[in-house]
Amino acid sequence: MDAFKDFSITDWLFFSTVVLIWLHMVFRAYHWFGLFLLRRGWRWWNRKDDKALAMDSFYEAFNLASLEPGHTLTAKTESGLVIQVYRPKAMRDA
Repeated sequence: MDAFKDFSITDWLFFSTVVLIWLHMVFRAYHWFGLFLLRRGWRWWNRKDDKALAMDSFYEAFNLASLEPGHTLTAKTESGLVIQVYRPKAMRDA
């Protein structure tokens, strides 16, 4: 601690500036790293498998939200595959 008693006010200002810059850089690095991990974690947490993605695409492509209860939607592909979607009527107290 004897070395600090010889410091002038200019030395103390320079030293405090260096410490503040270092703290700022550390904060920014950890902030960036934390946001990176948060983004990766959010994507991992909300990931969907291939079947869920396919069902979402199918739902949007044929606008299945507009399909009324009791109605049927039929889609035929070029290769002859027939896809039939039926929305059953909602039964109360079944």
